[in-house]
Amino acid sequence: MIHTLKTMFVNWRLLRNCIAGCFIVVVAGGCASAQRVFRSQVTLDEANLAIQVEPTDESGQYTISGMADLPQGTELTVAAVRYLHLTNVPLKAGKLNPTYSILAYDTVKVRDDRWQTELSLWQVAPNGEFMETWQIDEPELQLSVEPQEEVIFLVSLAPIHNLRAIEQQLARENQQFARRFIQTSAEGSRYLQTGELLEIDLPTGSTTPLAIRPEDINGGWGKRYLQLPDLPNTRQLEFPENRQTNAPISNEEMLY
Repeated sequence: MIHTLKTMFVNWRLLRNCIAGCFIVVVAGGCASAQRVFRSQVTLDEANLAIQVEPTDESGQYTISGMADLPQGTELTVAAVRYLHLTNVPLKAGKLNPTYSILAYDTVKVRDDRWQTELSLWQVAPNGEFMETWQIDEPELQLSVEPQEEVIFLVSLAPIHNLRAIEQQLARENQQFARRFIQTSAEGSRYLQTGELLEIDLPTGSTTPLAIRPEDINGGWGKRYLQLPDLPNTRQLEFPENRQTNAPISNEEMLY
């Protein structure tokens, strides 16, 4: 019995040493494998998406340009937005989030990693005054708002584009966009966006009022609800009293 116990104890020590040796080999092998994986990872360069805003010589007009490491011909959307804070809010409504007004927007295409466009933030009101678009619509909407002093200029790659395909193409070129450029829409779609904030005063001055166009009336339908008068008949037609031909009546002229 004692001999059996000694044999089992010796075998247990051998098994324990074997397990420990195998564990060391596995850990060492795992560390070596992790080191190889770590060494195989390549640090990608940051892809560029930049925006620069400069005022032009014309009041209310700005040149927006920038760089974008995107495929040739990629379409970007450029917009100027001013946030508005409601000042006359019913008590039942509570605290509302600020709304915003898109002052102007345009679409541009990337050419040789660059893009550029111009936006005019001023509109001409019916009375000839220069205003922003929300100021023209404010009386009709019956809203009392306080505009923010700054205007944010945004350049975006719309979610309709396949951002993953663009990222894969950039990865082959050892590039990737930083997380600060990647946004997520309410539907969960990923898109690129960056912006620049500028303090811009509200429009001042006036010009000659624009002539009222048909599309400015009746919600863009013009005066289609008005019945136009009949045009006067300038031709006087005389009906002859007698038949002007002596040809016999044809079958087509007979009534059956």
